[in-house]
Amino acid sequence: MEKQKLKNLLIEFLVETTKKVKKIAAQGKGREILGETINRPEDLEIGIDRIGEDILEKLLKKHEVKATIFSEPEGRDIKNGGEVYGSIDPFDGSMLYLRGFEHNWYTVLSFFDKEKNSLCCGIADIINEKYFITEEDGNYLVSMKTGKKKRIKPAVRKKLTEPIVLASYLMSSQYSPKFLDIYEDLIRNMHPKGLFYPHGGSYIYGLLASGLVDAYVMFNEPRSEIDPGFPIAKKAGCQIVSVDSDGSYQDYQFIPGRQHGKVDLLIATSTPQLRDKLIKHYVKKYEEKYSFKS
Repeated sequence: MEKQKLKNLLIEFLVETTKKVKKIAAQGKGREILGETINRPEDLEIGIDRIGEDILEKLLKKHEVKATIFSEPEGRDIKNGGEVYGSIDPFDGSMLYLRGFEHNWYTVLSFFDKEKNSLCCGIADIINEKYFITEEDGNYLVSMKTGKKKRIKPAVRKKLTEPIVLASYLMSSQYSPKFLDIYEDLIRNMHPKGLFYPHGGSYIYGLLASGLVDAYVMFNEPRSEIDPGFPIAKKAGCQIVSVDSDGSYQDYQFIPGRQHGKVDLLIATSTPQLRDKLIKHYVKKYEEKYSFKS
């Protein structure tokens, strides 16, 4: 599959979805509940989620791309062939939108080849009408309004004692207790100019790739929240790993059809040093809290 063809499709998807979502949002529509998200008691599929999926299905036909696209809701995968795989988060920020918050609305899409290697990745910031995108020579942030293009790079901080930006999605009880159980003291002792960013999801990898976030830590992270966005951070040289309780880790990999699975502990960082320090902190706390000692 020609990469440029996929990139053209990707950009068209990001721009068209942004425009359509903003139009629907301005009309106050798209909040109807369509169903549950499999293995996600904290999440729902609502009307606005369908916009990106419908646009992508149309664009795949327009560009004559044969692909299997995995989406969050059960039964909403797009299958029109098998030349490439895709992973989409059609509207990252559904629960915020449902509750009336105009904050953190994104749409995210990645394509992979049959060997599961990333081909291209894009993340649209719907509210600000910008998108992050991978290119052959690096990653870029592009304004949909002006076309202005800016190369982006991750941050280079290496110590937890530096003024890092640490992110984790804490808006649901499905995620916050385990994170706070292990990392609360790290937050308490953060650098005075450091930031704890209590959001996350598939869009967070654009912030990681552009240097806005230094580290992202999640327990029981759904793969559907990783697959659409992680390739842009990986291309930037960021570390994205799944971690075991003994501190061993593996590079995170896209696995076709596993989007409803979860990762026990996901750590994504801008530098290997931050990865290692967050893992060391986890192992220490895990042993203190959960190891049986005679």
